[in-house]
Amino acid sequence: MGLAATFAIASLSSPATAMTPTLNARVALVADHASVVPGQSFKAGLRIVHDKGWHTYWANPGDSGLPTRFDWTLPAGASAGAIEWPLPERLLASGLTNFGYSDALLLPATLRVPADAVAGARFRATLRARWLICEEACIPDEATLTLDLPIEAAPRASVDAADFEATAARVPVAPHAPSGHSWRDATHVATQIDDADAMLRGATRIEVFPLTPQIVTSTRIEARLGPDGALRFRHPASEYFDRMPARIDWVIGAQGEDGRWRALQVSLPAEDARIP
Repeated sequence: MGLAATFAIASLSSPATAMTPTLNARVALVADHASVVPGQSFKAGLRIVHDKGWHTYWANPGDSGLPTRFDWTLPAGASAGAIEWPLPERLLASGLTNFGYSDALLLPATLRVPADAVAGARFRATLRARWLICEEACIPDEATLTLDLPIEAAPRASVDAADFEATAARVPVAPHAPSGHSWRDATHVATQIDDADAMLRGATRIEVFPLTPQIVTSTRIEARLGPDGALRFRHPASEYFDRMPARIDWVIGAQGEDGRWRALQVSLPAEDARIP
């Protein structure tokens, strides 16, 4: 079992919402509220319970795969944000290393109720979700699911609210803009994040994932805090590496002494060659 199973998947409760069977998984569209009010933002998301041995993919799938995709149909004046990707695990299959999820998963997004919605009406949202689910072989699948919530004078939390809270702790947040950079040498991409000790204070384990695809190989990145407080790592360039982009996004997972994880996302300027 990969990284995420050690700190994230087990935090999800048993599904309280009826699940729809799909190919090698069960899915449901759930929300953190049982009722909403005009102008409110709330969380809705796709719950996936994978069959044993099967997985789906993160925003950057790694060596192979495709990320899950959301297409919403919403009432006039409503809006939906992007998928809020929780920290993934590394998944090994057929000599490849991928980034994704096994066991139970919740992929949230932020929905906003129209400001001119009327109490007593309904907020109906339809999600067409598409994903690639894999064991050794991969199968494309999809589901179209509907959320139907009453619009009331006061919002009410749902039975799934705790799962959204647990997932939110694993969704990367951007700290104050850190200084640092990534650069390429002949075979590797190196990174230095200055003053990282402040954002990683108390971490007993650090995991780094490249959110920008096809930059480095997907194998585990050895990242260490130096005595000067900087986080440094140098990792082989991906075999698909073409050129350095202007910036590279990294996701960093930090496990505390209590066993809990938090996730950070940093965007650093990148250069084709640099002598540190």
